[in-house]
Amino acid sequence: MKHQNLKIGIFAAVFALLPALMIAQTSTPTLENTPNPVPPGTYTEFTPSGYESIDSVTVGSRMPYQVEAQTPVTGLTFEYKWLFAPGQPILDIDGATLTPTTGDYYNTNEISVEIPDAPNTIMTITANVRSMLGGVQLCTGSDSTYSIRILPRPTVDWASSTPLADCAAVPVSIPLTLTGNKDFEVEYIINYYSTYVNGGTPTSTSAVKYIVLTDDNLILPATEFASGNGLYEIEITGITDRISRKSLDPIASDTDDLPNDAFQVLIYPAPVTNPVQHVRNLP
Repeated sequence: MKHQNLKIGIFAAVFALLPALMIAQTSTPTLENTPNPVPPGTYTEFTPSGYESIDSVTVGSRMPYQVEAQTPVTGLTFEYKWLFAPGQPILDIDGATLTPTTGDYYNTNEISVEIPDAPNTIMTITANVRSMLGGVQLCTGSDSTYSIRILPRPTVDWASSTPLADCAAVPVSIPLTLTGNKDFEVEYIINYYSTYVNGGTPTSTSAVKYIVLTDDNLILPATEFASGNGLYEIEITGITDRISRKSLDPIASDTDDLPNDAFQVLIYPAPVTNPVQHVRNLP
């Protein structure tokens, strides 16, 4: 963690208080930064035109795909063709490698595939189904081919590195620069130092926390700065967006996706002006 030189005048940098946004943000349920396997019923069909004409995915994700299973017919089996371009290994829904029966045909109508590190490009998926009798192909459906748009991982950075300071623990709004597809979920920790400089070992470190962002502001409540007077450093350790959270496995943020430095907040002692005193009058 890099230490920022403090360039604060007499509170030239003050807290930006946005109570309305604070209420709106904290009322949004926090999303879990854990694997998000797709439950039944959340698949949607590719459509020739319109909003779902193309699937958007994130580099490094493992994405599930399915076609509806054929109605069972006594004596027949059905096999499903799965083909991606560029070529990708076909995986089971749990990530295990699948072995084809022949060519590009598999015994399962639901598979997953790892998305290559090729942001801002298009890959294609092709599927069809065939009926089999004793290992002999009877009939086959026509190929269905659709496009998959590969997107880069979401990124986050501080919009300004100027530390914030105040004489009391109050809510703060830290402007961010975000790329990706909202809503975002940011993972962070807060290191607290009882001095006003980063002395190496924090006095205390918070647990990993998550917050959902709908705009370019990280709004933290006053309770985050209630450990006492001193230096608080907010360190962002991960970010997801609504596309990257479609992955069956968590997508780890790269160092290039996150701020290089921690953001600093200083809480100074609040002086109290005591009553004026005078020399006692003589009796």
